[in-house]
Amino acid sequence: MKHIVLVISAFLISSCAGAQKVKPRGTTSKKAYALFGEALKLRDIMEYEKALETLEKALAKDPEYVDALDLQGNIFRTMKRYEEAKASFQKILGLNPEHVYALTDLSQIHFDLHEYDACLRVLNQLLPVVGVGDKRAEVLARIERAKFAKEAYNNPVPFNPVNLGERVNTKYEEYFPGLDMEEKTLYFTRRDASLMIYNQNEDLFVSDLQARDEGLIWGEARNMGRPVNTRENEGAFSASPDGKYLYFTSCSRQGGLGRCDIWVTTRKGNTWTEPTNVGAPVNSREWESQPSISADGVTLYFASNRPGGYGGTDIWYSLKTANGWSRPINLGPEINTAGDEQFPFIHNDGKTLYFTSEGLPGMGKSDIFLTRNINGTWSKPMNLGYPINTNEDEWNFIVNRKGDKAYFSSSGITPSYGGMDIYSIDLYEEARPNRSSYVRGIVFDIKTGKKLRADVELFSLKTGEEVTRTFSDKTDGSFLLNLPSNKDYALEVRAPGYLFHSENFSLAESSLDEPFELKIGLKPIETNETMVMENVLFEVDKWDLKPESFVELDILVNFLNKNADLHIEIGGHTDNTGSESHNKTLSHNRAKSVHDYLVSKGIDAARLSFKGYGSSNPVATNDTPEGRSQNRRTEVKIVKH
Repeated sequence: MKHIVLVISAFLISSCAGAQKVKPRGTTSKKAYALFGEALKLRDIMEYEKALETLEKALAKDPEYVDALDLQGNIFRTMKRYEEAKASFQKILGLNPEHVYALTDLSQIHFDLHEYDACLRVLNQLLPVVGVGDKRAEVLARIERAKFAKEAYNNPVPFNPVNLGERVNTKYEEYFPGLDMEEKTLYFTRRDASLMIYNQNEDLFVSDLQARDEGLIWGEARNMGRPVNTRENEGAFSASPDGKYLYFTSCSRQGGLGRCDIWVTTRKGNTWTEPTNVGAPVNSREWESQPSISADGVTLYFASNRPGGYGGTDIWYSLKTANGWSRPINLGPEINTAGDEQFPFIHNDGKTLYFTSEGLPGMGKSDIFLTRNINGTWSKPMNLGYPINTNEDEWNFIVNRKGDKAYFSSSGITPSYGGMDIYSIDLYEEARPNRSSYVRGIVFDIKTGKKLRADVELFSLKTGEEVTRTFSDKTDGSFLLNLPSNKDYALEVRAPGYLFHSENFSLAESSLDEPFELKIGLKPIETNETMVMENVLFEVDKWDLKPESFVELDILVNFLNKNADLHIEIGGHTDNTGSESHNKTLSHNRAKSVHDYLVSKGIDAARLSFKGYGSSNPVATNDTPEGRSQNRRTEVKIVKH
């Protein structure tokens, strides 16, 4: 408010017929008042040194001219000449110990200089001056922030920023990094003055990790070009873990619903499709930006200033349903405050959310926080601490799938190539999410070798619920799926005209450091072709179906319903442990259990037969645990097509 008053004063000076006709404000010296007006004009055009010289002349005429001292202190502060700024405000307080603006500005200078005890002394001085209401609440919030900052500053967290290099960072501004799951492709936004042909200057760029003599480095960044980038602003985006979808923000783009909307494009081979607007109710007439898509593709987090929030911008989320995206839901007052919350990033674990906040206690303007979803409830946000957070703005913080490395942008770290650069750090233990792995595969016709476009689905073996789905690329047959830790999964791969393929993964027993590599040859639907039901499971030496089997058996039911002319044989197989007669009986009963389940789901028994083969048809050695595991299986064979 004080700056508004000062600007109005300058306007009055310039608009009156003559300075001698204006009654001086805050001083009895007309000359000091006129010089103050000149200094204001110089400040407004950033001629700071000349403004200070002019203020010195004004203060020579009236050393107790509070407005001139206040302007002088603020110019010193802008120029980061903090000791001189403190002296200006202390002179004001010598004249008026209850001057609200001088106390406020002085406390902030102490805060910026990490002089937290001095900051708290000044704020406690200010508290009785402001009275009650919103101003008192603001001072109390400043006191809490100073207490937090003092503790964080005295107990710094590990911090080793590494600039991503000149092939990514330039003299312009690079920010909002994003990674694919394999950490081989880096996406980011560049704000480049040379792109201002159409008065817009934000575009999406991409860089690939390359092996050089000096080690792994990020390669020369390239503009993603059309159709993603246009003459409008594009930026603030999120790539799906499999790299097939890119959600991004575009402002004033044709087809938008508001000032800035969220759009999505799909990668096919090496090209991206024409982006489409995510549409209502995610987008509105308000500002929607900074999307972050969950690893399962079901939840879209974003920032918006739409009505119904708690402050300027809040974090919201929307769920993908059979009918499109749901009405957005605010993350609530535990996360969102009267200040701005922005830059959400949901980790691959699906539970850890990083974001920035101006309203929660922190080190400065906006800090990075994390919150964890525990049984459907978000935990109290945790500030990532100093020096990850400073008294400047920190934003767009992302974390790799392993949870040990983070990427962010900053303008206050050296070395720098200018503007805002992208850096990486090793993330300390307490701030890490759960690690995740992934499965990388190629789907092809097992007879011709032709790469196939197939649906790939991941299920929880325990609950039978779908965790995520994707599809293999029709050009190279590749797919990628995220595997959050501490779960057992069933993977199903299906394509029209082919038998489906199944796998299972137990992450409790597997290393998360290396991905699962699969080459999946699908068999055409032909007589005598077989497929192994990897996720049909039984207890040891029993034939009762385990609940984990139902996911795959229901897929088999759907397969048979879609291929109504098929007749199949269900074959049970064992290893060579135990007697042959026992194994024959066991395998027979297991095959019958599958048969009976299919019949119970409406499959005509006339299309089904079953047989127990015991250990007579091994597919691997029985001399190792791994081989015996492969031999214990349920197979489906096409007997009529």
